[in-house]
Amino acid sequence: MSRPAKFSLTTMQHYLIEDAMGKKSAAEAEKTRKLIVATARELFAELGFAGATTSRIAKSAGLTEGAFFHHFKDKKALFAEVVRNLQRELAQAVTVRRQKSEDPFERFIIGARASIELSQSPEYLRLVLIEAPTILGGENWREIDAVTSLSVIEPALVAIAGRDQIDPTDLRPIALMVLGLLNETAFALARHDDQITIDDVIDILEVSIRDWQNRLDKPKATSRKAPVTSATPGGKSKKLKAGSAK
Repeated sequence: MSRPAKFSLTTMQHYLIEDAMGKKSAAEAEKTRKLIVATARELFAELGFAGATTSRIAKSAGLTEGAFFHHFKDKKALFAEVVRNLQRELAQAVTVRRQKSEDPFERFIIGARASIELSQSPEYLRLVLIEAPTILGGENWREIDAVTSLSVIEPALVAIAGRDQIDPTDLRPIALMVLGLLNETAFALARHDDQITIDDVIDILEVSIRDWQNRLDKPKATSRKAPVTSATPGGKSKKLKAGSAK
């Protein structure tokens, strides 16, 4: 009686199997991480940062606390991830609304109004505007906000100017002014300040941007400066062109 043939894997077969298992493991880990973030987002919005304990988040997600801490070092790190997601979603929603117009100036104003309006959702108000500055600290909160917001505001301003490049000393001040105006308006509306309206803020913004445009057209007595750069995560810079503001 003949013996059954032995089956042996080649080095390549071993590699393919290990690679497939690794990809599956990575995909499962990412799926679990997203589940934790989604669950925490709901609980943070309902109970606040203090009320949503790690044990409650893990239980609601159908996980152990050990699994929770495998993906996030603490609740604060998870909260920061939730805030980043909310910021990104708002930026994406603003971008969608801006597409209603082809004119760069109109697109900018539409986006500014959308940013203020969308920031008044109960979830965004509680987590991003009310709790995040305290839980994450003002500096960390502003860094998250700036990375997300300036990446939309600065290209939009370059498009309004209709130039290939803008001096960074002309761009960054107006971009920060816009960001500050939008944030402070959102805070004021959240406090139900009856001395401010979105229409009034938009009117002021329109005048400010038009004035900025006019100033750009005036010749400068100073020497040539470096082309425009836009801040990116990590402090690096990149050139901005008008065509990138779509």
